[in-house]
Amino acid sequence: MQADLRITLLNTGLRKISIVFGLILLFSCSAFSAFAIANLPASECKPELIESPRLEKTGGPGKVIGKVSKFDPCHSSVNFKTPSTKLPPLVILLHGGGGAKDVAAIDQAFLDMGTATLSFDAFKMNGFEKTPFINNWSRQKMIWSISIGAYKWAIKQTHYPVSDVYIYGISNGATVVVNLAGLIKPGRIKGFIAEGTSNSGAGMGLPNMLKNPLLMVYGELDDLGSPIGKRRWNSPSPCVFNGLGKGMPSGTAEYCNFVNAPDGMSITTEDWEKNVTKKRNGRLDTRFIKGGAHCIMCEPLTIQTRADWMKKKNLKASEFMKTQGWSMGGDDNSKAELMNVIKAFMTTP
Repeated sequence: MQADLRITLLNTGLRKISIVFGLILLFSCSAFSAFAIANLPASECKPELIESPRLEKTGGPGKVIGKVSKFDPCHSSVNFKTPSTKLPPLVILLHGGGGAKDVAAIDQAFLDMGTATLSFDAFKMNGFEKTPFINNWSRQKMIWSISIGAYKWAIKQTHYPVSDVYIYGISNGATVVVNLAGLIKPGRIKGFIAEGTSNSGAGMGLPNMLKNPLLMVYGELDDLGSPIGKRRWNSPSPCVFNGLGKGMPSGTAEYCNFVNAPDGMSITTEDWEKNVTKKRNGRLDTRFIKGGAHCIMCEPLTIQTRADWMKKKNLKASEFMKTQGWSMGGDDNSKAELMNVIKAFMTTP
């Protein structure tokens, strides 16, 4: 009798352990596709599109080697936010070199404006939990690959009804936006908004043709990565910063990249604007925001050199960094003006 009782208790304990262990396995297996977008069907998750490129460190910014990820709407870094209004416009947010935090403030500003937002972290979607110290080309090819899938998902999805779709990018994300405006078939995206595009489009370069409406915005004080006294739009960038990728539009990087012209300099964004071809629906509007520097919404206005910024981070600054601007943020008036300019662009027929 006692033996039978011991066996019964043992079997019961084993069953409980098995149930607990099974639950652990279940949650472990499903954690990869955790729904960052509420109520999204599991059939829309695309974990097979997630890659694991490696980081190759060099003497300066590193570079990403290997295949990069495409858009998985179920990835934990993806966020879809919508206001209470029916059929709001949707803005897809493309971050810069700092990751998703670059678009956190403007994300809220768009929501306050009655606009839905879709954001992601391209670095985390490629397996880099900490923002990697890498070159512009590596940053932009990751953002580019994911943004292509993100906009295609956004215009097809039916879970969150929206009206017009726009794409906004800051810094490295802005350079991606300019190239998307030269690639995507007219009519799919209502408009493209690029804030603080990298000098000469450093990374992907700038497209030869625009097929869609494009708003390029700069803070008047945006000297990030530029010689003191210059600005991002009138300061050229070394060709060695540029790369070429499959499926990207023809542009300045074709003749100015790290392979065929490593010692050359690209044309300035200012000069590119004078020569870019505008096809069909393509148009270009450039605006400068008083009281703003780089990433206007990101922080209060700070006028500084790159060396100043390095010192704040407790990092050693090279001598050349003392002659390079690194001004960030904007005052309250510039933040308001930026959103007014964007709103006007979005409401223009």
